[in-house]
Amino acid sequence: MKQQKQVQPPQMFERRSPEGMFAAMRRHPYLLMIVLCGLLLPFGLGERTTITAKNCLHLGIIFGVIAVAAVFYYKLGKNLIEKLILSGVSVLCITACMLIINKAENKAFVIPIIALIIALGAVIFIRLNFELDDAKIIAVLILLGLAIRFTYVLYTGINDRQHDVGNFTSTVGHAGYIGYWYQQPRFKLPDFDVSKYWQYYHPPFHHWLMAILLSVLTELDVPYMQAGEAIQILPMLYSCLTMIVCYKIFRLIKLSGYPLIAATAIVCFHPTFIIYAGSYNNDMLLMLFMMAAIMWGIRWYREPTYRNIIPLALCVGLGMMTKLSGWMVAPAIAFFFLIVLARNIKKPLQYLGQYVVFGLICVPMGLWWQVRNLLLFKMPLTFVPDLSVTSIMYSGNMPLKERLFSFGNGQLDFVYGSITFAGIDAPYNEYNPTVGLFKTAMFDECANSINNKHYPQITTTGPILFWISVVFFLLCFGCFIYSMIRKDKKDGVSGTERIYFSLLFAVILASYYWFCIKYPQSCTFNVRYVMPLIPLCALGMGLVLRRTEDNKNVVILWLRRGMYALAGAFCVM
Repeated sequence: MKQQKQVQPPQMFERRSPEGMFAAMRRHPYLLMIVLCGLLLPFGLGERTTITAKNCLHLGIIFGVIAVAAVFYYKLGKNLIEKLILSGVSVLCITACMLIINKAENKAFVIPIIALIIALGAVIFIRLNFELDDAKIIAVLILLGLAIRFTYVLYTGINDRQHDVGNFTSTVGHAGYIGYWYQQPRFKLPDFDVSKYWQYYHPPFHHWLMAILLSVLTELDVPYMQAGEAIQILPMLYSCLTMIVCYKIFRLIKLSGYPLIAATAIVCFHPTFIIYAGSYNNDMLLMLFMMAAIMWGIRWYREPTYRNIIPLALCVGLGMMTKLSGWMVAPAIAFFFLIVLARNIKKPLQYLGQYVVFGLICVPMGLWWQVRNLLLFKMPLTFVPDLSVTSIMYSGNMPLKERLFSFGNGQLDFVYGSITFAGIDAPYNEYNPTVGLFKTAMFDECANSINNKHYPQITTTGPILFWISVVFFLLCFGCFIYSMIRKDKKDGVSGTERIYFSLLFAVILASYYWFCIKYPQSCTFNVRYVMPLIPLCALGMGLVLRRTEDNKNVVILWLRRGMYALAGAFCVM
């Protein structure tokens, strides 16, 4: 008689390998980042002067529980003794970190130091126990990016290096606008002309989110002004999520290895994304939606389904509901729509149906605020408050040729954004949009900037960082143009997708120069109006590095080494 094979009953708890920890991080990176930022919120409630022993204890307990749970859940020890030892070491390390932070006079300064030590320990641990692949290295880079953003937020209050923010006791500026929504029951829409109140003309989505968090914190008995400081955690979250979105775009175009790591590192450590992680205005949320729209645009083109076009429509619509300049991704997306329709012209209905769904989601979300204000208050759809021609920042009386092509007159002697407000001691008012772009990309504009007038520590390092960035990003710009013109069999980018990226770059850059010519004020010459160009330049660099990996030509070899060296120096600076 044939013996029947015994069927093992299913185990209630599946044994997981250590690699599962990294797989889980890859599967749910956005959720993980939201949780991490949420855990950081009570730590001083977003301001370095309010970090107490209680905050340190809170954070230590949370990360201690996470560390011990990770040890047992992912089977990081061979037996119970090893698990207990590893858990104990983790808890001791976390306790030591919290004690150091609590005892330190400058608590915020200690955080990035500890983060670097933890990152180094994590790399060594991963190297000894697992295969050190791209995803793990990038996870460490993103966590370091989170640490430096959080440090910046702790150092940056509502009156530090902000744009048009006002304060939470006034009725104007971004803080006043957030405060307005905070006070409205059920977010009652304004019954007054919003163009008459400074910054109220902006679509309200970002300010709604900030007001909701402000309401939650005050309901938890956090004092109003302290809660106002704490809501900086949201722009920080947007900046952290942008790192992940950019990484996913780089993966979509098949970057891997050192080119992928270098491109992602640029986004993780670029000063612009650190500075705007602590800003109360809507630029960082707009950046997140624009990059997400770029990512979903590629996904939809490769797989044109409702599953992909709905997130694309939401990203574009919510981007425009954050700031109207979210429209700048639309021409490139429309190009994809036309190409897909032309290729399927004999069976167009399924695609036309998708376009209708896209329009029904995107157009009302993106334009309802502008249309409402046009109908009720005759505010133009593209309203921008115009500064006076008598402003010290006005440069419209200079010849256009000089404004666009003059790089002399001492403009590059002062590498920080230059506006001669009282107490700033800047030597002149910025008038060249290109020079302003490079300066503000590193230090922001002078009225808000990190410069050696206020921070003498960067007297030497500031100019070094500036000139590294100029050389590096001019090379990256050249790489982007080259990689868009020349096709290579190694690229994960089709010809149509290269036109897509080129349209994005051209529209954003052209709109910036048009804006600078139409509104020739020093505060207009700012990288915040073209932030998506930074990851696009990093993308171009990554494509060229990938193409030349196997090229043995001596010139190409040293050019590639030089690009890696500049990328490394830029991130370190």
